[in-house]
Amino acid sequence: MKIGIIGGGAIGLLCASYLSQHHDITVFTRRNKQAEKIRASGIKRTVGGETFQTAAHAQTGITEICDLLIVTVKYHHLQDVLDELSTLPRQRILFLQNGMAHLFDLKNWETPHQLYIGVVEHGAMKVSDHAVHHTGIGVIKWGAFHHKETADVRNALNIASSHFQMVYTDEWKKVLEEKLLVNVCINPLTALLHVKNGELIANPSYEHMMKCAFEEAVSILGLSEKERLWSHVVSICEKTAANQSSMLQDIVNGRQTERKAILGYLLKQAQVQEIQAPHLTFFNRSLEVLEKKQTKSFE
Repeated sequence: MKIGIIGGGAIGLLCASYLSQHHDITVFTRRNKQAEKIRASGIKRTVGGETFQTAAHAQTGITEICDLLIVTVKYHHLQDVLDELSTLPRQRILFLQNGMAHLFDLKNWETPHQLYIGVVEHGAMKVSDHAVHHTGIGVIKWGAFHHKETADVRNALNIASSHFQMVYTDEWKKVLEEKLLVNVCINPLTALLHVKNGELIANPSYEHMMKCAFEEAVSILGLSEKERLWSHVVSICEKTAANQSSMLQDIVNGRQTERKAILGYLLKQAQVQEIQAPHLTFFNRSLEVLEKKQTKSFE
C-alpha cells in the first residue's frame, strides 16, 4: 500500500520506520532539509538497545495521491495541514493527534475525504531529523470517524511488527477519552515541575496534584470505573518512569505545547457543562505563560 506520513516528528518517524517494512512510504515534512536527510540516509530507529535502518521517500508539500495518509503533526499545526488537504482529491486520512480538540475541527471540516481517528500508545523521542528512539512499546488504536469502508485499510495495517501493532476499534472515542485522561494527569504536571513521569507517583505531593487533575477530568468526561482508570494512570507512570513527557520536552526546547489539545478541550467542555475545574485552569494558565516566554531556562 502507498502510505503518506504527514509530519516528521517523533510519531511520524516512528510510523514511517515500521510501516516502511511492508509498504511504500513517503514522509511529508515542513522543512526541505529534513526531507533531504530522510531521502539520503533513511530513517534510523532505536528500540531495546538495537538500531534499525529503513528507507523512505520524503518531500515537502503534499502532492502525491496515496492509498492512505496518516497525519501525525501536533494539534497547533493541524489547521495548516487541513487547508492543504482540502485542495487534494478524495483520499483516506488517519489522524493521530493527542488530546481531543481536533474532533471539533474534523466535525466542522466540509470535505469528501474518508476520515479515521487513531490513538498512539507508544513512547517515542525524536533524536534527529531522521532518527527516532522508540522509548515505549504500545499499540495504535484507530477507527472510522465518518466512513465505514475499512476492510482493505484494516488488512494492510494488520501487517505489522510485534513492536508496532495497529488495532481497529469501533470504540475509538472511549479510547481517546482514556488517553486524554492519562495525558492531562501526566503531561502538564511534568512540564510545570520539570520532572520525569515516575516522579509523579514517587512524590506524595506530586501524586496529590495529579489526583486533583484526575478527579476534575473524570467529572468533565463523565467517565465511570474511576478505580480502574486511576490504576491505569499510575501504571503508565510506572511503565514510563524514566521518560520525559512530550510536553516537558516542548517546554525545555522552547516549543509550543499541546496545551490547547488537552487542557483546552477539557476546559471548553467544563464551561459547557458548568463544571468548576480550578486545577486544570491553573495548569493551563501556567503553561500558557511558559509558552509565551519560549525559554530554555529549565535545561
